[in-house]
Amino acid sequence: MTPPIPLPADVRAWLRDAFGACNEQVSAVVSRVPTSHETALDMSFIDHFAGIAAPVQFPSGWVVQISTHYLGGGRHVSDWPELPRRWEIADIGILVLFRQHGKVIRSKVALLQSKRLYPDELAWDEDSPLDYMTGFGRLMRHDEDWADVIAPRPFSFTPRSRYKALVTGVNQYKAIAQYETRNQIPVYYLLYHPWQIPHTVTFPLTAGYGVTGTCDVGCRVVPARQLRTALEGQPEGHSPAYGDLQRRLAAPFTLDRHQAGWRLEHFVVDLLLNCETGYIASSPDDRGLNYIFYRRTGPISAAVALTIDAP
Repeated sequence: MTPPIPLPADVRAWLRDAFGACNEQVSAVVSRVPTSHETALDMSFIDHFAGIAAPVQFPSGWVVQISTHYLGGGRHVSDWPELPRRWEIADIGILVLFRQHGKVIRSKVALLQSKRLYPDELAWDEDSPLDYMTGFGRLMRHDEDWADVIAPRPFSFTPRSRYKALVTGVNQYKAIAQYETRNQIPVYYLLYHPWQIPHTVTFPLTAGYGVTGTCDVGCRVVPARQLRTALEGQPEGHSPAYGDLQRRLAAPFTLDRHQAGWRLEHFVVDLLLNCETGYIASSPDDRGLNYIFYRRTGPISAAVALTIDAP
């Protein structure tokens, strides 16, 4: 393991607050609108950091800037016959640039493949090629459909709720494993949850509805390799439940605070920045870094760049 670059307490505390607030913001969307698609949750993730993108200087003299770029998902083109078939390896890439007096001294990446926990009452529902071909016309509801939208209906999250877009044996699941083997770059699942489990919300929401309590579950991160190990022996087409990950994942995910994955802020501040997770680029021309971040047809759809400049 490469020795970490020591960060001052004020920088570390600010970053923990920034990623913790992102965790709460995205998970609050899941709690209020459990029908949100994964692409919308990814955009909420990016939007949080777009709102704090100005460089910040700390009493310690260090400077931090978080910048974002949203390219748009490529998952919708993988099944179009006129375009080459490809499978996104990750939805969000986190690029960490350590600088000293403005010069890059180390760069790291972490690839996050996002998957949401589905409420028990909702069948698989994500963006499809037809949605992109229909365009904004999908927003114009027919009168008979509107009645279904406003009909009272509950959405519940329990330990039995499943990550219905995380499916063993499908092309993307296999592509991630092949990518890790071929490039020796780890991929992580970013799992979107509500603030608490169990949790129930009923549509239509009452005016003034708000998420209450504390964000006890929220966004969790699990190494793809460790998740695949936990799902060994399951038939193709299997989607794990939240309770499955609680039971099957090995250490450190057997600890209470890490059940079903590391909290987002813990993953970034305590693991990624401490060089315990992610991929360290050998140079600015590193092949793995170039493939991920510098090609429009690369394996991600959005990026967060975290630049930390030491005095």
